[in-house]
Amino acid sequence: MIKSMILLIVFITQTLLYAQSVTTVTEGFFTDGLAMDTNGNIYGSDWLGKTVYKYDTGGAVTVFKDGFSNPNGIAINSANEIYVCDHTANTIYKYDAQGNELASFGSFSFNTPAGIQKIPNTDDMLVVEYGANKIKKLAADGTTTTLFSGTPLNGPAGITFIGNEIYIANFNDRKVFRFENNNSLVEIAQLSSGGTTNNFLGFLSNINGMLLATQLGEHKVYLINPNTGVVTLYAGSVNGSMDGDLKNATFSGPNGILGDTKNNSVFISDSGTKNLRIISGAVLSTEINQFKNIEIKVYPNPSKKNITINFKNMIQGRLKIKIFNTNGKEVFNEEYSSVQQDFIKEIKGVSFSKGIYLLKIEHEKGGEISKKIILH
Repeated sequence: MIKSMILLIVFITQTLLYAQSVTTVTEGFFTDGLAMDTNGNIYGSDWLGKTVYKYDTGGAVTVFKDGFSNPNGIAINSANEIYVCDHTANTIYKYDAQGNELASFGSFSFNTPAGIQKIPNTDDMLVVEYGANKIKKLAADGTTTTLFSGTPLNGPAGITFIGNEIYIANFNDRKVFRFENNNSLVEIAQLSSGGTTNNFLGFLSNINGMLLATQLGEHKVYLINPNTGVVTLYAGSVNGSMDGDLKNATFSGPNGILGDTKNNSVFISDSGTKNLRIISGAVLSTEINQFKNIEIKVYPNPSKKNITINFKNMIQGRLKIKIFNTNGKEVFNEEYSSVQQDFIKEIKGVSFSKGIYLLKIEHEKGGEISKKIILH
């Protein structure tokens, strides 16, 4: 979890960008991992369709390669050679730009590969194995090395880099970790479980120093501040396929995600419609820092009965505090119409059973953070 109980909250307005708009590519079937080559072409996998598609810079969609079992994560090296994780085949394939197979790394090397990303300044690949709960390195020469194994990995699929820092996300419990230099995982955030079904974190990417994560069951995309763990709604609301202004656009089971800082774009594979969605104009505004002085203390945690939430330097406005059990059932919900700068709320947990709960704090301007609570 976040190392300190003092959470420095940066509540970010939902409208972060000035001219963000969403368009849809309906050709092909894009449901899973996404990657971009050095020329700007997008490659996307269709998990059930057994195909990887190519969306070129001219807007044309073609079949890049067919015949997979369940194609998942995709990565591309500096020579524009394409790596495809064939998940249930326990194999990673390597192709040239024309689709000719160059190499394959089978079950002797990999078990349920899900996510794959090129390691910065090298042509080595970082791979996560969903079923085996492992992080591995696939070197350019084909050798593999296990870097981490076991908990807290729980069906890892998402990988991204901010500079040389590695971030890993679990599909199953929606937790996001920083992979430290000493090969340890530090939890920085967890997405909420607000969907009626399919409460999974699909993939992980980044743009302008912020993490991007998809939540399939909520039909939403979230921004995560990697330094504070603040989770903020970026896009989406209900299940749908509406284009146009990002504030109103809807998504259907967003899964694969790819942030393109160079061209200020975000690409998303909608697993519900199998369409490729493109967010244009994705440049974060300076408003991202306007609430940087807000401070929250949550204590004691773990607790035997009650917890206290103490806000300082809060921006005046409407606030919601919610608590969910591990099944996603809401067990506490209170709204405060005009929170002042300093605000203390004691939540009595006498009526709650012993166990783990998720505290969710929402501000009317779009800020949101989730925090694990333990009652024993």
